[in-house]
Amino acid sequence: MERFIPDDVINEIRSRCDIVDIVSGYIPLKRTGGRFKALCPFHNEKTPSFMVNQERQIYHCFGCQKGGDVFRFVMEKEGVDFPNAAHILASKCGVLIPERQHGTGTGKSSDESGRQREKLYKIHEELASWYSRLLYEHPDSRVAEYVRNRGIPEESLKGFRLGAAPDAWDESLKFLNGKGYGEEDILLAGVAIRNEETRRIYDRFRNRLVFPIWDEQGRVVGFSARTVEKESEGAKYVNSPETQIFKKSRILYALHMARDAMREKKYAVLCEGQLDVIAMHSAGFTNSVAPQGTAFTEDQGRILRRYTEKVFLCFDADEAGMKASLRVLEILLPLGFEVKVISFPNGKDPDEFLKTNGPGALKVSVENAISFYDHLLSKALKEFDVNSPFGKNRIVSELLFYISKMESSVVRSGFAAKLALDLKLSENVVFTELNKKLEKPYYQPAAAPVPPPFIEIPETAVSRAEEVLLEICLGHGDVGKRLSEELPIEMISNTPVGRALNTVISYTLNGEWENSSKALLEQVCDEPSPALSRILAGTEKENFSSDRLAKAVNDCLFIIKKRNLELQTESLLRDIEICQDENEKNRMRSLCIEARRKLLELSKLRKS
Repeated sequence: MERFIPDDVINEIRSRCDIVDIVSGYIPLKRTGGRFKALCPFHNEKTPSFMVNQERQIYHCFGCQKGGDVFRFVMEKEGVDFPNAAHILASKCGVLIPERQHGTGTGKSSDESGRQREKLYKIHEELASWYSRLLYEHPDSRVAEYVRNRGIPEESLKGFRLGAAPDAWDESLKFLNGKGYGEEDILLAGVAIRNEETRRIYDRFRNRLVFPIWDEQGRVVGFSARTVEKESEGAKYVNSPETQIFKKSRILYALHMARDAMREKKYAVLCEGQLDVIAMHSAGFTNSVAPQGTAFTEDQGRILRRYTEKVFLCFDADEAGMKASLRVLEILLPLGFEVKVISFPNGKDPDEFLKTNGPGALKVSVENAISFYDHLLSKALKEFDVNSPFGKNRIVSELLFYISKMESSVVRSGFAAKLALDLKLSENVVFTELNKKLEKPYYQPAAAPVPPPFIEIPETAVSRAEEVLLEICLGHGDVGKRLSEELPIEMISNTPVGRALNTVISYTLNGEWENSSKALLEQVCDEPSPALSRILAGTEKENFSSDRLAKAVNDCLFIIKKRNLELQTESLLRDIEICQDENEKNRMRSLCIEARRKLLELSKLRKS
């Protein structure tokens, strides 16, 4: 995934995407006056409180207070970051996102590279559909026979788009040539191989069950192909090589199918391979994914962290599966995950267990998943003699190795105390050993930039007054000039709404009032604010008729000025109490008297 996207491309995506069209692709919208209404997709409700403003291209839910522009909607709904949301929207509106070029070499331009990437996506999509058709059109093939013997349900075959690579050297080459793709494009896609001695090109996947591999947006970017021969001379799995569109370390199998279930169930199931994922999905655990063709990576862990804070490991019970789960723990624990381990009896994997025992038994196994701590302690107690001082030392060392990697010191301390209790040791002894582990340069995750949390000020008379003034300014282009004359900038709060009000006033003074809404859209995208998105989504000019306009502005100015003078007086009185210099005290007394005089005048004007 290319992380950098030029501003002009972002603006092109924004201009081509109508928020009503995008949102209605997820939920049904009903027109109500000048806006659209629906049941909120982000929380459960019976009465629609989710509004979409087509004119301003913004949405807001008056129930859960979520809101923003079309990019924010896709980020929230799909659970992705901004670059991924941009790619999803770009694919919907037909905008090509160029690949960023580094350096000044003589390589392809960004436009050429972007077109090449799009071609690779199309090649993979064409092949995925073709492989799938071949599986159904040739029920007597060895791949189809293998599928029947494995008992893979029809629903899973279609849902995961499983296919069959023909038992031939150049069938996929012929197919893609027939679709207009040249040899170089096919080689770049990684679906064919060139023999360096003979220069002959042949299919990478032959006589295999083919699993399409998708990226986070659900685009096919590669393949994993399993042999169907009992005594195959080749590898059990043959995977696509890394290409412009396929980076193994950032791919989780079936993520685009599992992410909604991860958010709903509040945990993810991490399996070893594709067939295990398919088995878990067929048993109802649609929150299951697997690393792709490589060991689990930190990048994959960070991707999971966007959707959930809890992971259930569902690895084989054999020695290889045990080692793999331990390696995954070393990555997940520093990232702050709560980790549990699912165990299946007799060393079975999820696919075997499901076939033998059914979905009910598999569900029980998931419900009985134990914490990583209990899993490690059970393993260590089998390997070492707890009655021996040396054996107990090995057990402590084994568990503290993983406990020391945990992100939270509170959680670390809790598990260390539990270990002391379970092994009947002094907490001081265990914590001393833990501190030794923490001093060593064990695995540390790369620091991820954490945006500052957004804090919405409490609903007060002043904050509401600023909101009303912002609504009026957005609907009436002449009000900003009056505010610039009567409302000093230091009286406007430094909140998202206050900064937005300042922005509209500045745009009005510069003769660009018409562009102020667009400027606020960019602000709410960069700095999400429920109050600001609510105003942008709900404001209509007719909300403030001419006979109410002047009174509304006067009322708001009174509230803001009165509170500002009250705060000024309170501050001066506090300073007078602690001031030691008599001359300074007299100066502050004069300022306090002046502030009270202004308050009195303000009250008289209010009554007149």
